[in-house]
Amino acid sequence: MTSPLHDADRRPFFIFGCPRSGTSLLTRMLDSHPNLAIPYETHLYNRVYPLVRRYCDLSRPRTRARLVAEILRTDPLTKWSPRPSLAETIAAIPRDDFHGIFEGLMRAWTRRQGKSRWGEKTPPHTLCWRTILAGFPDLQVIHLIRDGRDVALSHKAAPFGPKHVYAVAQRWVQYLSAAEEAQAALGEPAFLPVRYEDLVAEPERELRRICTFLGEGFTPAMLAFHNDTITYPTDRRNFDNLRRPLLSDNTEKWLRRMSARELRIFEAVAGAELERYGYARSLRDPRISVWEAASCRYLEHPPQRALAMLRNRQGYRFTIQRLRLNARIRLGL
Repeated sequence: MTSPLHDADRRPFFIFGCPRSGTSLLTRMLDSHPNLAIPYETHLYNRVYPLVRRYCDLSRPRTRARLVAEILRTDPLTKWSPRPSLAETIAAIPRDDFHGIFEGLMRAWTRRQGKSRWGEKTPPHTLCWRTILAGFPDLQVIHLIRDGRDVALSHKAAPFGPKHVYAVAQRWVQYLSAAEEAQAALGEPAFLPVRYEDLVAEPERELRRICTFLGEGFTPAMLAFHNDTITYPTDRRNFDNLRRPLLSDNTEKWLRRMSARELRIFEAVAGAELERYGYARSLRDPRISVWEAASCRYLEHPPQRALAMLRNRQGYRFTIQRLRLNARIRLGL
């Protein structure tokens, strides 16, 4: 086995996938491997990098140190267990750019776990793949795909994200398109598609396939991820599922719970993508008119989204912290 204390800079890997596709499940499975460390989400490339790119000169050590301190105060990073160390993160930064800060954060945290290799999972980073690839040209990507109709149902129950099936269908297509572009750029040796349905039906087979892709040995501990005592700071429903043995029947919920109209709208928007990824359509020729699409987008979805946002306390913290960080970065930290 590779020495875990001196090799946390081994080839990094990222888990891509649309939100509510099972990426948290895969994260907990892989984090149970003795070599692999995957913390809670970072949201650094989708929320912080756009600000830093415009306003920060990271060639200055003092600016880098201040930015790291600000990053460690953001809501996702305060939920990591254990909390990242400011001093260790700064000491682990290998280059004077944003990618170096990100790498230093991941390296330092991985070494604190006594592990040898870091991975990262933040679903919106799927849309940032070009930026991430520029910083980590030797990366590997595991792309988790789930039936978009079940993704839509999961979004309705989540405290964040779109709440209307029309908006979720568009998001699902957007994420698949971004992942396909990344796959074309990276090629087969660096990109592995995994279907959520296959993962829950045949977990050992799929985890062995993932380990082979990563060049790691399979360990049964990954199948016992639910015994991990570390709290994973996701929403309550997701957390409860992660504390149980694998839910092998957590598929095709849309057959029972999706209304006829919701099904028609989703398949009208994303039917081609369903078929391309091996999910059979239930309707032969679903249609959505221009007027109905406009109603979904501008009349039906906004109040549903607003109500969900009012109930989402975590969203309030994200917004306040983003405004604070935005102001700090614009003022030169």
